[in-house]
Amino acid sequence: MTFSEFKQFHVNIKIRMIASFVTDVAEMSIFPFMAIYFSNKLGVTWAGGILTFITIVSIIFSMYGGFWADQFGRKKVMVAGYIFQTASFFIIAFANSPWLESVWLTFIMFFLLSISSRFIDPASEALLIDVSSEEEQPTMYQFIYWSTNVAFAIGIVLGGLFFNTHTFELFLGFAILSIFTLTLTLGWIQDHYVPNNIRDEKKKGVLSGLLSNYTNVLKDSRFMVLCLATLLVLSLEFQLYGFIAVRLNEEIHTSLLGFTIDGARMLSILIIINTTIVIFASSIIGKTARKLNLKTALFMGLLMYVVGYSFLAWNNIMVVLVLAMAIATVGELLFQPIRSTYVAQLATKEARGSYKAVSGLSMDAGQVLGSIGLMVSALLSNGMMTGLFLLISAFGMLGFYWSIQDTRLKASEEVAS
Repeated sequence: MTFSEFKQFHVNIKIRMIASFVTDVAEMSIFPFMAIYFSNKLGVTWAGGILTFITIVSIIFSMYGGFWADQFGRKKVMVAGYIFQTASFFIIAFANSPWLESVWLTFIMFFLLSISSRFIDPASEALLIDVSSEEEQPTMYQFIYWSTNVAFAIGIVLGGLFFNTHTFELFLGFAILSIFTLTLTLGWIQDHYVPNNIRDEKKKGVLSGLLSNYTNVLKDSRFMVLCLATLLVLSLEFQLYGFIAVRLNEEIHTSLLGFTIDGARMLSILIIINTTIVIFASSIIGKTARKLNLKTALFMGLLMYVVGYSFLAWNNIMVVLVLAMAIATVGELLFQPIRSTYVAQLATKEARGSYKAVSGLSMDAGQVLGSIGLMVSALLSNGMMTGLFLLISAFGMLGFYWSIQDTRLKASEEVAS
């Protein structure tokens, strides 16, 4: 991944990457800390209820966003979403300003901010597919994966430093940056997708049209198996913040060079290793992947990912844990861009927004499986949990193998350079 490669992308891809980077930094500076904010203001019970409600409604709006992106165009949906995002940031800033402090206004605007973010995602993803060739998609998704992780790291640091002490300034700063992303989208995004079925959907009505649209997506068995396989494999990563985090906290009590290493610090070390490898080694790993056959790179990455997280499920040796996280991260860097490429190629042109909305549900469902894994771990030993990880992963890899036999996957067997 080099700047010269970035320059070769279509202007839509470059603008989308810049806008998404700014948005991801803003969201990671705020979203992870809102649970603390609502807990302090309203109590744990209210905070949990609010965040659960927002998550469920956001998923619904993601489905509508994908549907409307297919019916009315990508740019219109993105612009509408960015307008609501910008307004939300300004009002949240005002609700936490020296002139006003309102937790309920903050809740309403945070709700609007969350649903607008999910509303935009399928349209922006479909926009990428519209203007990218099958050969350049693996490289494009490598760039996106890298920039997303860099944005997340920056956002977490900014939120940790300023959320509690400079809430007003933080929200105001991101409100101003939201104007920038809205301006970029309005002025430079070129929507090449022309909807050809608006009249038919108007006759059906919005709800019936949406149901009809997603029924067709759900009937695509290869695509749905790919989504299910993604869910199963990615559920391992969410165990890091559930079962694995709890296990480390209970079992890790050691020291290194005079410093005490407990479970929480070990988890932090693993997350730092993951982020560091993604930020600084993505380019090298990407270049190596391009020398491999697409399917070889995919399954090599999946195998490394599974092996790494399986070791994290039972081992307590610090060096082994560090090595396991490094292997899992390299594996993820190998398979994730290729998985995204296959999703892009399976999505039909007239329903790409809807396909991407359904694909996004894999992450939501993966989080649910992560939570279930924590509950199941109370009944199983670490060794049995490791066996469960391997069983789930085996089904996931079989799903990947079956789904990518589809004749729509016409990309070259060599990853585009």
